[in-house]
Amino acid sequence: MKEVEQLVYARLIGDTEVTNGLVALLGNSSRILHAYQSTDPTVPRLTFSVYTSTPGNLGGDFIREMELFIQFNVFAANYSDIIFRLFRLFNGHQFAVPTNYVQVGQVSSIWDWEGPDGFDEQLEIQRKDVRYRFFVVPKAQNPI
Repeated sequence: MKEVEQLVYARLIGDTEVTNGLVALLGNSSRILHAYQSTDPTVPRLTFSVYTSTPGNLGGDFIREMELFIQFNVFAANYSDIIFRLFRLFNGHQFAVPTNYVQVGQVSSIWDWEGPDGFDEQLEIQRKDVRYRFFVVPKAQNPI
């Protein structure tokens, strides 16, 4: 869902606390990218993408809730600090959804999974992947 990814990106680049903010830990906001953007790989960097999307637990004749899983890939020597900052940003967070959004009405997120420590051979830097679960309540859609 495009609007959820926009909310996530805005939260990432908006974390501009001088010492412990995500932007400070990475060096600048240009190092926060969607995983499939075509750019020259620079480190440190953080990428994110939708891992999977499933219907939520609320039943009925139509989808009342969706669960969107977003994976964050951290390429940095200070990956543990960045992972902790992501936890502070997204675990138990309720997003303020702009009124002009047409797809989503409510979005909240929690921590879901953390992968093993790794090393990227091409970039020659440590790597760590984490995943967060986003609970999305879609806005009602009028019939077409």
